[in-house]
Order: sequence, then structure tokens, then C-alpha cells
Amino acid sequence: MDKAATTPVHSQNFKARARSAAHSRLFAKAVVPQVVDDDIETTIDYPETASQRQAYLSPKTNRRVTEFQYRVYDVCRQVPLGYYTTYKAISDHLRSGPRAVGNALSKNPFCPLPIPCHRVLTSDCYIGGFSGDTKSKIFFKKAKLEKEGLEFDDSGFLSETMQQSRFFNEFQ
Repeated sequence: MDKAATTPVHSQNFKARARSAAHSRLFAKAVVPQVVDDDIETTIDYPETASQRQAYLSPKTNRRVTEFQYRVYDVCRQVPLGYYTTYKAISDHLRSGPRAVGNALSKNPFCPLPIPCHRVLTSDCYIGGFSGDTKSKIFFKKAKLEKEGLEFDDSGFLSETMQQSRFFNEFQ
């Protein structure tokens, strides 16, 4: 499925939740690493068939990827380049919870492609965690999204002008 080659459909009804003061404090305490990974091109082989998925062992956790994690990844891979979604939007689609989605994405061994977990933000459009980290790797996520054309303020929130126009939740 090549979503980048299609014109994305996005929700016209997205309204970000009010900014969380806790998120602002978290970003203020974050430490910018000396080297920031902004790679958005590396593609890792993704198991498509049931037998490939059962045989796959994640190099990140040294465990098998769960059925739920694959469901999250299958939804996340639909978010096109230059767009974002939220943990809640994915969880609503899967009839799950945002924290469960975040937990699955924190273990994503297929980043940055074909599973662009860096394109998932919190419901108040805060950058959120990346690779299970909220202290320094969030700058990797921010750099990847900025390379894709998204803009953030000095507190780690997506610019208000992009919150509506770049939100994607038309999952299949």
C-alpha cells in the first residue's frame, strides 16, 4: 500500500484538546541530544503474511510482535508523508485505548518506514514520546516531522495552522 502516492483525505472536524501544562513542563525538561536522527527514508522489511508475522522476532524487544501491535502498525502505516494523527484517533479506530497504542508504537521495530510512528501525536498536538523516551528522543521525532513539513512551537506543540489541515484519520 503506497499512501504517499495518493492524495490524503483528512478530517475536517479535528479540534485539538487544550494544551497540557504537563506537556509544556516535560518539553522544557527535555535534553537535546548532540546528534539528532532525522531519517525518514530508511525502509525496513515488514511482514505481510500471517506466517511471516508469526516468525518475525523484533530486534528491539527480542520478542514476537503481538497481534495487537500489528493492528496498530497496520493503521499507523496509512498516515501519509506530511500529515499526522493522534494516539486517540488510532485507538478509536481500533476500539482500544490511547496508552495501549502508545505502548505498541514505543516498541515499533519498523521505524521510520514502513511504520511511521513519528507521525503520531498526543490529542493536544504535543510531540509526545518517541521510541519509549520522552526526554531526548522526542527531538528525533520532531526533526523527522519537521523534515516532512510540519512545524512546531518552542514548547513542542504542532503549530495551530497545521492542526486542522494536516490531521489524518481516514483509516481503512
